[in-house]
Amino acid sequence: MQDVLRHIDGILAMDRPTLAVIACLCVITAYFLKDFMANPTLIIFVYPVLFVCSVLFQYVIILMEIYPPRKLDLWLMWTVFGCIAGNITGIAIAAGLGRIIDRTRAVAPYKPAQG
Repeated sequence: MQDVLRHIDGILAMDRPTLAVIACLCVITAYFLKDFMANPTLIIFVYPVLFVCSVLFQYVIILMEIYPPRKLDLWLMWTVFGCIAGNITGIAIAAGLGRIIDRTRAVAPYKPAQG
């Protein structure tokens, strides 16, 4: 239980510039993703999924200590990489949930109008 609390504390302690870059990249992804949704207003439910997945990927990258966090170019590169990986995962999760919801919903078969 202490490990889980330590990880949650580490995620919540992430610095503001990293979170700002992730949020901006997720907004851009959500903007282009809304054109492919059946109901574009549902993007407000997809954006948090994208953001959370991106923050989790960034936290994993920070834990792996791949780059020195003091170098601006490396920090930005790995933050963008974490955001891309998180966005791909978030899109897959949102698409999977959409398919599950569509399959469980009882849909009446289409009947053409009698002319």
